[in-house]
Amino acid sequence: MAKALNFSGKVLLLVVLVLSVGVQPLQAMRLSDTYSTNQYTHVDTLRTDWEIRQDIPKSYRLVAENETYRLFVDFERLAFKVVDRRSGYVWHSNLDEVTREDRLNKTWTAFAQSGISIDYLDQKATPKRASITNAKHTIEVTPVEQGIEAQVTFTEPAITIGVNLILEKDGVRVEVPFERIRQENEKFKLGVLYVYPFFAATRGDEVPGYMFLPDGSGALIRFSEQTKAKNMFYGRVYGADLGMTTSMPFDPDLRRPFRVSVPVIGMVHGYHQNAYLAVLERGAGYAEIQAHPAGIITQFNFLHYAFIYNESYFQPTNRAGTGVTVLQPQTNAFDVILHYRFLTGGESDYVGMARSYRQYLIDQGALKSIPVPDENIGIRLEFLNAERKKVLLWNEAIPMTTFEQMRQILQSLQVNHPEVILYGWQTLGASSMFPRTLRLESALGSKADLRALVEQVIEQGGRLSLYLDPQAAVWDEPGYSPRFDLARSIANLNLTGYNRYKAQYFLNLEALSDRLKSLSADLSRDFPSAGLALDGIGGMLYSDYRTRPPLNREQTILAYQDFLRGLPVSTGLYAPNDYLWGIASAVYDLPISSSGYLYTTDTVPFLQIVLSGSVPYYGQALNFSPDLQEDLLRHADFGAYPSFFVTQEETAKILETRSRWIYTSSIEQWRGEIERVYAWLNARLGAVRGASMVARTVVQEGVVLVTYSNGKQIAVNYTAQPVQVGGVTIPARDALLLEGEITGGAP
Repeated sequence: MAKALNFSGKVLLLVVLVLSVGVQPLQAMRLSDTYSTNQYTHVDTLRTDWEIRQDIPKSYRLVAENETYRLFVDFERLAFKVVDRRSGYVWHSNLDEVTREDRLNKTWTAFAQSGISIDYLDQKATPKRASITNAKHTIEVTPVEQGIEAQVTFTEPAITIGVNLILEKDGVRVEVPFERIRQENEKFKLGVLYVYPFFAATRGDEVPGYMFLPDGSGALIRFSEQTKAKNMFYGRVYGADLGMTTSMPFDPDLRRPFRVSVPVIGMVHGYHQNAYLAVLERGAGYAEIQAHPAGIITQFNFLHYAFIYNESYFQPTNRAGTGVTVLQPQTNAFDVILHYRFLTGGESDYVGMARSYRQYLIDQGALKSIPVPDENIGIRLEFLNAERKKVLLWNEAIPMTTFEQMRQILQSLQVNHPEVILYGWQTLGASSMFPRTLRLESALGSKADLRALVEQVIEQGGRLSLYLDPQAAVWDEPGYSPRFDLARSIANLNLTGYNRYKAQYFLNLEALSDRLKSLSADLSRDFPSAGLALDGIGGMLYSDYRTRPPLNREQTILAYQDFLRGLPVSTGLYAPNDYLWGIASAVYDLPISSSGYLYTTDTVPFLQIVLSGSVPYYGQALNFSPDLQEDLLRHADFGAYPSFFVTQEETAKILETRSRWIYTSSIEQWRGEIERVYAWLNARLGAVRGASMVARTVVQEGVVLVTYSNGKQIAVNYTAQPVQVGGVTIPARDALLLEGEITGGAP
């Protein structure tokens, strides 16, 4: 086993963009090629040797202004320009002119020059694109307070789109109310709506900067003339809709990309000069992020949302699996509200984007701060309590960690604020369906034993939670009604998937909310200080066609928020989407990397910057880390608290069970590592507990300086040699807490 504090192995790097702070290597250093990969953030520099078109053609009319911005609109194309009065910079929603060198055909030219474009579908689901500048249409524009209200009707498909453009305090709001969408020709349906797809587009590398993608913890695509990639990035916000696809194929050897968990995209035009982020307030459940680096199809870097109103699906017609492709019978009903928020000066980087989004969530009441009792971090200790094995014709529980054993383990560990999670607490353990009422596996102990454990956790300043996946109806298990309790896809099939190596169906909203409310009421009555650790529901969002009318994803978001907010116990969530952050008492398994797509250039801690100072967040279990030293440095860099799986018994007992993926967890094997990891991270992160990240500087490749709102800084050295940062020596592959702010260390 690797030693937690012996930083001698291969280490990856996460770094970010900022001005040099005067880093001096103590020895000549040859950096590994590893530091140039897209799993790190790279050094950025302030450049002024560039310019972009800043004029406003006569076709644009001034329609609104405030102290910070002026909004101009071209009524014929619904294009707009925003002048940032703080810097004089002009943001363009569309291309005004196209040159021969741009190599855009007529369709792409129209797409780039039109404010609104659509893909509409005929009865065979064949798509055809129409843009304002290349399709027959009518357009009506009405000035309103601080903006315009427009209505565009594309003549051939007889599809009408209503759009509002409103200037607000932090930028521009775009609205597309569903009630103003009309489809008046039964031969055609609205497929996809594109809203300002070429907003802030740049040619090649003529502008220094990058696109931001919410992939994993966060990823950047730096502007360049060419790219190694062959494909664009198309990512559904909140992941694919099982209500349309029916199944989530299981492949234990496949490393799936991270789910897009936040509806935020953005661009930087000149590091620490100009930036914007585009935040979806409504419509994210049916939005897709589309990013096009220069060199793929066009010479432009452009990034936008596409909104899906109708799509085709495969309808089986017999048990042999044959069928037909048909259009969904009912249009997805949702409003679109999109906020463009503009940044200038030192806020113009991905850190500024994250802080702007954080402030947006706070203003919306969607992110709250949790009280901090002292300067000690938390640690997530997830205990496997029981699993089951087949004995002749019945199942028998395998107790892996009893309640009393957990109490003794916690009492002996030198850690504070343990976030204790019980996995496999129910009858017959982890592979069983969770019950409607609080029924514990008897081999683990009594309720009195569990009460003593809860008291021990509270004494150490922690919280105890029961693990469950409330969406899961485990295959071949009793405890639910296949006829009444399961969600169904548009093809009238049960939704299928998996979690923690267990195949499952998915419960419908009524069944899962009833079961969860019943169980939480029991828990609150018997153990008022305990909570729930909810897996699945935080990130898995699906429509349900069992109900009439169907329950769509936007409605499901509101329903989840409503009933989870009303539970009588605290709720920690595993890798939740942004709409549940305000409900979470803690966030588990938050990504500390990105998916590593070929076209991305950097990985950044966007999610962590947003959540820092509000919700405690934990990384994935370090038992299974391929490089413990590297992950410790990333935890220190990203402000993440550590996690471990723990058992009293050796994992050899569960090798033939569904929990065999927990292949190393024995407390006797991991006790020393848990205590060393906790002590090391606590010495660095404890002093910034409850503070938010305000800056993150890559002072050289492999060396990061993170600044918090309380003035404390953490310097992380991923390299194999000691370095000096502002006169302080940072040992090789180590991190230090800096009590005094280094001059120039934060932009």
